[in-house]
Amino acid sequence: MKNKKKNNIWLQRSALALLLLLLVVVAGAALVYRSLWTRYDNALGQLEPRSERLEGVVNAGSDIESLLGSATGAVSPLLHPAGEAAQNDIQQQLRTMIMASGSTLVSSQAVVEPGTDGKLTRIRLTATVTGEWSKLLKFMESLQVHRPPFWVRSANITREGASSGAGPQNARLALQLEAPLAPEKVTP
Repeated sequence: MKNKKKNNIWLQRSALALLLLLLVVVAGAALVYRSLWTRYDNALGQLEPRSERLEGVVNAGSDIESLLGSATGAVSPLLHPAGEAAQNDIQQQLRTMIMASGSTLVSSQAVVEPGTDGKLTRIRLTATVTGEWSKLLKFMESLQVHRPPFWVRSANITREGASSGAGPQNARLALQLEAPLAPEKVTP
């Protein structure tokens, strides 16, 4: 009987040890599960606002396109068309305006300045024009209302010829102008 009691005590102790080991394993698994669940919940909390923002952007796509279209419509009259012939076309527009005013174009130059740092590509023009004061005034007025505009960087006017007399006064106008170009559409 004593032998059975010893076996029974060892059996009880081993059963208790197994029960404690099982309890430790279950507690460890519960802690790991809790840790993983907390990480999942935190990740979900970060992803939900992002997905809602993305969904908002996707849903606002048509609004964005209409606003972009109206912005393009508002800005496009202020930009000269781009392309390979843009430099010559712009220089020809300036010549036509000068000739229409009755003034004389002495010299002109056009140089393309590439757009950098988000700025538009533009053509810088320099022109020297001579003529009567009234004709130069007419040219400057037409330059002011021309669309797409020529942005005047500098204008220097000097009188030519005699300062007295009954005849018309002549002058020389030296201009530095800028003509911003519309961005060229990129083909995918």
